[in-house]
Amino acid sequence: MAENAHEFTRYAEVVAAVADPGLVPVQPAPDVARNAPATPGTAAWLRESVARFASGPAHERRRAIVEAELDRLDPEAMRQAAALATKDAGDAFDARLIAVQVLAEALSLPDPEDVAHDVAIVAGVYFGGESAEADAAVARLLVAAQHDGERDPETLANRIGLLVQACDATAALVNRTREAASREARAAEYDLDALIAETLRHDPPARAIHRVALRATTIAGTAIAAGDRVTLNLVAANRDPAVFERPDEFDPGRPESATAALTFSSEPRRCPGQQQALALAAGILTALPD
Repeated sequence: MAENAHEFTRYAEVVAAVADPGLVPVQPAPDVARNAPATPGTAAWLRESVARFASGPAHERRRAIVEAELDRLDPEAMRQAAALATKDAGDAFDARLIAVQVLAEALSLPDPEDVAHDVAIVAGVYFGGESAEADAAVARLLVAAQHDGERDPETLANRIGLLVQACDATAALVNRTREAASREARAAEYDLDALIAETLRHDPPARAIHRVALRATTIAGTAIAAGDRVTLNLVAANRDPAVFERPDEFDPGRPESATAALTFSSEPRRCPGQQQALALAAGILTALPD
């Protein structure tokens, strides 16, 4: 039987769907069929081992690993480091590499520039696909991640996953905030943090969240059968008039953007690295020319 597809666009619907344990992340499709766990140190192994694609007890356990890693990081120090790294990069500036390099340094990983280049390779297949180049990059990252003597594979995978998830998302936020600053006539009237927050609401780097139903459930009166696909439209939810006054207007002065926007998802899967991600983006943007 063909699966059904559902899309939810209202703020409350998205929150309810994220919280429903019957809806789990869609697993990235590998390029080859696999009937056994992936080989450790490959891109497929990384995807199978991180919190991002897990659910239930595995997600809770892996999320705790990520939270412990993040607890070691000072967002303000990362913001300053990102600004300095951006200035030093000059014409070689690449927001993806800057974000990962600073995060790698904060995690005390060796050779953070090399780590950043490897992470950029892995990011290209993180949501699906396989390549020998990405597998080699994961293998090198696995060695780098053991810098402190850590040997637990799940901890190492989620340490690497933290770096990978900072790569494209931070760069997208930087680029879209710069575009907003150039496009919006009143952007210069607001401080950088408010501009970033409204960009996250109005033009989020992550446009949607995708789920699949493990079992039958109901969201906002809509019956969802096991196997059905669900799309949570963050662009629409972040412009829900039930939550945001003048939802289609770009207004960095609205206080609810920083707290209510769903770009970092919602509980129990709200991104634990939100503060660090915002610090990286702000630090990079502070050092870029107008």
